[in-house]
Amino acid sequence: MTEKSDHPSQHLSNPVEGVTPSEFRGIKDLMQAYEKMSFQARSLGKAAALLSQMKSGNAFVVMTLAGALVPGGLRQTISDAISHKLVDAIVSTGANMSHDLVEGMGFHHYRRCAIKSDPDLKDAFIDRVYDTYLHEGSFVETARKVQKHLHKLEGRTSADITKFLGSIAENDCILKTAFEHDVPIFIPALNDSEIGILMNQYNSWQKPEDKINWDGLQDNMRFAELIKSKDICGTLICGGGVPRNWAQQVTPLLEYLHAEPGELEHKFGGYQYGILITTDTPVYGGMSGCTFSESISWGKYSDDSKYVTVNCDATIALPLIIGAAIESQK
Repeated sequence: MTEKSDHPSQHLSNPVEGVTPSEFRGIKDLMQAYEKMSFQARSLGKAAALLSQMKSGNAFVVMTLAGALVPGGLRQTISDAISHKLVDAIVSTGANMSHDLVEGMGFHHYRRCAIKSDPDLKDAFIDRVYDTYLHEGSFVETARKVQKHLHKLEGRTSADITKFLGSIAENDCILKTAFEHDVPIFIPALNDSEIGILMNQYNSWQKPEDKINWDGLQDNMRFAELIKSKDICGTLICGGGVPRNWAQQVTPLLEYLHAEPGELEHKFGGYQYGILITTDTPVYGGMSGCTFSESISWGKYSDDSKYVTVNCDATIALPLIIGAAIESQK
């Protein structure tokens, strides 16, 4: 017969604590208070603490960007993360960098539009991204500004292209900030974007020897060599999709590249840290909802990796995580 415990509370520790907003001096205080709460507040607080831990441990942090983050207002937050050395490389959808380039060339996204129906928006050449609006002429004018410089573009990877775009940006944007701080931005699905469209248009005017030649396989190799050269690596994932999977598949890629014929062996440990901000769930089998523990089975994260998932809209979570990490540097 199993002996009963003297008191059930002997198994319990760390009481849940409430939040007292009047005591906060900044975002860091809020995140530390969140760690002592429950549900997604606790996850958000733990994510902020983990990012600070990554950087204090000299981890190489890869940020991935999917979803309409730039139209949603996260351009400055991501630029802040770059300038404060919280992220060391970025993997993004082409759409996010296309919208960022539009801002970098002096155009804007808008919160309000007098036109309400989507067919009428189409007739007015106004594109809608949920509750955000952008005139299509902004893409046209951005393309015009970029294409007059494209003859100077050198290199064949998406990181070469984004570095070039950052160098010609006229206003503050992610691309320009990344260029100034030597943070590479990879776009593994570059052709699936307005940047890809403007380059297709440019190539249609050029002789074969003058066309832009983007090499997606070279993207793989360049990113793999970058990660291979770092002792400690972590991810800060916003959303899912191609950017998340492409950044995480680098360990299997390295294993295949360094394997002997017929060899099956885990030679590379995977990322040691991970933060995921998502609104997806894993139960439907989508890659965007893949859990960190599932990724361990693929060797994408080390067996003893530290990670936290925040189930939250990135426009809410990311500024708080980045803000707390910046305050921790002071």
